Amino acid sequence: MKILIVKPSSFGDIIQANPILQAVKTVWPVSKIDWLVFKQWEQVVKLFPNVNNVKVWDKDGGIKAFFDILKECNKENYDIAIDLQGLLRTALFTRLLKAKQKIGVSGMKEFSWLLIKQPYKRDPKQNAVIRNLKSLTYLTGQQYRVEFKIKTEDNTDVFEKYKIKNDEKVIAFVPFSRGKTKNWNVQNYLKLAGMIKKYDDVKIIVLGSKNDYGKLRSKYTVDLCGRTDISGLADILKRCACVVGGDTGPMHLANAIGIKSLFIFGGSDINETAPYGGNSIVLNSGLKCSPCRGRCKYTIERCLEEIKPKTVFENIKKWIK
Repeated sequence: MKILIVKPSSFGDIIQANPILQAVKTVWPVSKIDWLVFKQWEQVVKLFPNVNNVKVWDKDGGIKAFFDILKECNKENYDIAIDLQGLLRTALFTRLLKAKQKIGVSGMKEFSWLLIKQPYKRDPKQNAVIRNLKSLTYLTGQQYRVEFKIKTEDNTDVFEKYKIKNDEKVIAFVPFSRGKTKNWNVQNYLKLAGMIKKYDDVKIIVLGSKNDYGKLRSKYTVDLCGRTDISGLADILKRCACVVGGDTGPMHLANAIGIKSLFIFGGSDINETAPYGGNSIVLNSGLKCSPCRGRCKYTIERCLEEIKPKTVFENIKKWIK
């Protein structure tokens, strides 16, 4: 069996689709699985050991890039193509693809369900991990357990460079994301760092892109923003005792690796995008309108500010100990 997974973006969503690879292998152990991804997130898919080939789509290349990658994929003559993105351009791609079977995902948007079959109606309370697996269930009639598989190595170069000792516990902050509605105030992270530092054997690192470098300054933290690529990020997260941040790709990667993770949810849909499994704690405001997405009498900032540094500290100190 030759199978193409169509899930081009973004970081966290791709991580939440990872379990479908292990599910496919339970049905067809010797299958070949390829993954179509935007160039920006190519390194994320390369962390998945059950992917045979990464098909890279340069979304900035316009119509030419669309037909170039379509032509490349059509040479494979796939048996099955699964569109887990469920948007118009991915549905159009899948519709034009030469594959014996084509299926979408529940809750397809932008009228994409007119191009590719939607297997089930959208369940607003269903986690994205389960929703992705349901597309395979529709094809096979089988149920699948959730299993993440991520490649990591014991890369300690970055820790040696920043004088982080082997006997120190590493706590990672992931404060920044592209969506402002997901970002807890930097001052809250600074207060949290002050609470954590009462433990002498703890080193706090800050992770993010190169554009985030210097945004969180504290005598208690080591700023590693932009100091590693996605592959190196996985290695760093593996070394952490726990991770604190918003609904972002690195946080979902930490959860998939099996690292204790505390998610601070603001404007994200907690039903759909919350981390799956027992490695994580999710904190949100508790306001009845949450997630408000700016459509209620409260602001997103107000929802996030309802979550206090002391509350976060009380939830993670058992992991630090």
